[in-house]
Amino acid sequence: MLFDRAYYIDKIREYNKKIKCEKINKFEVSKIDGLKGIIPHYLYELNEEIEESIIELSDNTKTWMRLTPLEIEGCYESIKRAKGTVGVVGLGLGYFIQEILKKKEVKKITVYETSKDVIEIYKHNFGEDDRIEIIQEDAFKSQSRNFDFFFVDIYEYKLTSKIAEDYKFFNELHNIKEYSFWGVERFLLSCTMEDLMHLCIPEEWMDMARDLYDKFNDSYYFNQFKPLDYKEIEKLLNAFERIL
Repeated sequence: MLFDRAYYIDKIREYNKKIKCEKINKFEVSKIDGLKGIIPHYLYELNEEIEESIIELSDNTKTWMRLTPLEIEGCYESIKRAKGTVGVVGLGLGYFIQEILKKKEVKKITVYETSKDVIEIYKHNFGEDDRIEIIQEDAFKSQSRNFDFFFVDIYEYKLTSKIAEDYKFFNELHNIKEYSFWGVERFLLSCTMEDLMHLCIPEEWMDMARDLYDKFNDSYYFNQFKPLDYKEIEKLLNAFERIL
């Protein structure tokens, strides 16, 4: 089950075996000695201890990604829906890519990543795969393509109006059947029904939110739901109102 401790601990252990510590120029993959205390999850927080090493990708200025319960749970629905020809903006540690490669429904993956060093780190850990094309370029300057599923994960766990702007941009640039971004379910579950009545929300987003809600409802943590700050929600809602 998604929100069971065993699920995310197993994923952390799996990728600890696959990903090595390495530094190329300013980018570095390192491992910290577990987590203890109030740990953010995708829909709640939990006071717990994780003894397994936590993998993180950082540069000289900040941490770009950590493989934590927050990341693992937040990718779940998009991994589940990925199929056919998939476009991905942002490579990170490669967790999302490796998870969708496990699916026979996924035929081809095109990844847009600006950093040559991040690409090299990924290849050192996971090698080459005929289904993956990693393009070292700015996704916003790429050529038009056709995608069955398109996933954007460049927002550092934050909700801003840029999410709506990027949604509009990429859907105009490419022919995309289903579009997703990291955080879409938590955004919708943090909204009121009145908020959503004013928007023509893509049906796949509603399906993802409903599925995640049902799984969360069956967990021990349903009453601990932590919605996003409404000021953040309102900004993104206003941005989407001009688009959807």
